[in-house]
Amino acid sequence: MASIPCPSGPRAGDGIRFRGPAEVVGSERPPPSRARRAFLTSSYLLGQIALLGGLFMVYRLGRTLADGRRVEALRHALAVWHFERLLDLPDESSIQQLALRSTDLLEFANRFYITVHFPAAIAFLLWVMLFQRAHWRRVRNVIMLSTGVALVIHILYPLAPPRFLPAVSPNIPFVDTGVVIGPSAYNEVGAAQANQYAAMPSLHIGWAILEAWGVITILRWRARWLAVAHPIVTALVVVITANHYWLDGLIGGGLVWGAIVLTRQPRWDRVTAVTLAPARRVRAALRHRLPAEHPPAGPPSLDLVAAMARPIPPARQASSGTAPFALAQASARIRVHRQPETTEDDPQASSEPAAAAPHHERSDVTPGAV
Repeated sequence: MASIPCPSGPRAGDGIRFRGPAEVVGSERPPPSRARRAFLTSSYLLGQIALLGGLFMVYRLGRTLADGRRVEALRHALAVWHFERLLDLPDESSIQQLALRSTDLLEFANRFYITVHFPAAIAFLLWVMLFQRAHWRRVRNVIMLSTGVALVIHILYPLAPPRFLPAVSPNIPFVDTGVVIGPSAYNEVGAAQANQYAAMPSLHIGWAILEAWGVITILRWRARWLAVAHPIVTALVVVITANHYWLDGLIGGGLVWGAIVLTRQPRWDRVTAVTLAPARRVRAALRHRLPAEHPPAGPPSLDLVAAMARPIPPARQASSGTAPFALAQASARIRVHRQPETTEDDPQASSEPAAAAPHHERSDVTPGAV
């Protein structure tokens, strides 16, 4: 019985890479079906909605921690009022006195304060999540960071809104427009669900700035600059309704601006690399403790043909004839070259030598050899 020869020498193992059946099959895995893509997309969207909903519930729960600290909140309110006078900021009470000349204007401001804040934020987030997926991750991170820091400030620094200042300083002429003109966001039902001593910072202004930034950044229309009117109108509304100070809006806008700067690439990659390093080390440690996966069962790849075959001595080739060995040698070389490297850019480059190999080897066969 004659052994099948295999090419030996410097070119015998050139370009050979040992691959298992799982790798060969995995490289040819078909794309996911339409139903699977729809399932993955809907699962991602539902997960993101659940994440934001859970964070909102945590935020509402955290705001209640500042509730019931009326004395401290009123003391902070008086301190903020005097600090704004030191900064020469416009007097909120004087601006409200101008707005009190029109009850229709104040009624519109009260309704704007109640009905625009949350619906506008929800509509903006859904628009980005569903139709502007490329920008969703950064928008989500900005609102999570700014709202999280705002929650910490709510807990550490309870602050009463300006409409409560006449209770501690009658010389400050603020009017609670929600009670006097209406409608009020803090009626019997609203007062039980909301914390009125969390005025610092103003997320009405902060989220309005976030929405305007998102629209201006994402869209390319000239009309996108009209979104700047949203934070401006919101700032005037919260001032003339005596729900926030100028300083509340400045800090709320500063938190959003800081989150926008922090989430800019590549700065955000460096931040996440530092903050997530402990979690990644724990995951790597748990992965090393798991039992090693068994190699997949199955026949070896055809790349092993060249490694398992051995060259035939010349004397043995002469005793059995050269034609069968030359044909087998050419066949083995074709089988080696038919499996291209997966890392090459052009998959057809490795098939060209295979087509030329039989002619090169057949030229060595002596005519008439048996």
